[in-house]
Amino acid sequence: MNEKLIKEIRTYNHHSKFKIKYRKQKHDYSLYLEIQRIDIRKTINLKGLTISGKISNLTHDKQIIQKASEEQSKYEFQYKLHGNESLKKEKLCDSNVIEFYEEVKNKKTGNTYNVWTNALKHFTKFNDGYLKFSKITLPLCESYREYLLTVVSPNTTSTYFSNFKAMLNIALKKNYISKNPALFVLNPGVNARREFLTEDEIIKISTDKLIDKDIKNAFLFSCFTGLRISDIRSLTWKNIKEENLEVLQKKTSDTLRMKISSSAQNILSDQRNGNKLFDLIFGLPGEDSINKHIKRWVHRNSIDKHITFHCARHTFATLCLTYDIDLYTVSKLLGHKDIKHTQIYAKIIDKKRDDAIDKLPDLNWESK
Repeated sequence: MNEKLIKEIRTYNHHSKFKIKYRKQKHDYSLYLEIQRIDIRKTINLKGLTISGKISNLTHDKQIIQKASEEQSKYEFQYKLHGNESLKKEKLCDSNVIEFYEEVKNKKTGNTYNVWTNALKHFTKFNDGYLKFSKITLPLCESYREYLLTVVSPNTTSTYFSNFKAMLNIALKKNYISKNPALFVLNPGVNARREFLTEDEIIKISTDKLIDKDIKNAFLFSCFTGLRISDIRSLTWKNIKEENLEVLQKKTSDTLRMKISSSAQNILSDQRNGNKLFDLIFGLPGEDSINKHIKRWVHRNSIDKHITFHCARHTFATLCLTYDIDLYTVSKLLGHKDIKHTQIYAKIIDKKRDDAIDKLPDLNWESK
C-alpha cells in the first residue's frame, strides 16, 4: 500500500469512531469500516470501494477514499443520534432471512408447521440458502412470486406467498426491516376448483391391488370420513369407539366425533388383519411419496384428474351433498369453523346437476 494513501486514510480516521480499513485482495485493496468499543465491535462492508494502492493510481484512489469517508460520515451521524441502537439495527439488516424464517417456522405446530416447512423449502431454493434482510426489495418479492408459479400451482403459490408475507410482518415488528415490500405484491388468483372422485371412480380404484395397501386404505378411509392426512397419520385404534370415530384434529385443535360409515368400517376391518406397529391404524410415508403413489394409482385406472391425498376430503364432502346431507351437517363433519368454507362444495354439486340437465336430449319439434 502506498504510504500517501495510508496517510490519507489516517486523516479521515482521526476524528471518527468509524475507522476506514483496507483488506488485501489479489490485485487491489477493498475498503471497509470498523468500530470498536467495549460493548461492541462491528465491521461494515463498503461494496464496490476498492483501491489499487499504487502510486500510479494515486488520484483515482484518493477519490475512492473520499467516497469511503462519506459513508464514514453517515454512520458517524447515525451513531451520534441513536448510539449502539443504530449498529444493532444495521446488524439485523445483515441477518440471514432464511435463518429467521427457520426460527419462526419452528414455533409453529401441526399442519401449520408443515405449510411453513414447505414454504421455507422453496424460499431457500430460490435464494440458494442465503439472503440478507437488506436485500428484500419489491423486485425480489415479485421475482419470488413468479418463481413459485413455475414450481407449484397458483393455489399453492398463494399459500406460500402469504406465508412469506407473514414472515416479513414478524421481521418488521422485530426491526429486521423498516417496511414489508411484499405487501405491495398481489397474490395470484386462487383457483376455486376442487378435484374429487365420483362413486364410480372410487369403486374403480378400490379394486387396484398394485397400490401400497396402507396408502390405498388411508385414502379411501378419508373419502368416507373427510379426515385430513395429519389426522389420518396419527389415527390409532383408541380413536375408534365401537361404531364411532373420535379424534382431536391437529389443524383446529377441536375434537371431531362422527359415526363410521359401513364403507369406512370395511376399511378398518381390512387394516385390523395386518400387523400394526405402535397401535397406528395406517403406516404412511411422507406426503410427497404418498401423492406420487396416488398419482400413478389414478392414472393407471384412466382417471384424468389431478388427485392428491387432500382430494379424498373433497370427495367426502361432495358425496355427502350428493346424498342430500345438508350443508350445515357437512360443515360439522368436515370440522369447518365457518360454513363459507363448505359452500364451495355446494357449488360443485350445483355444477354437477347443471351438467346432468345439459345431457337431456334436445327434442326439437314444430308446434301443430
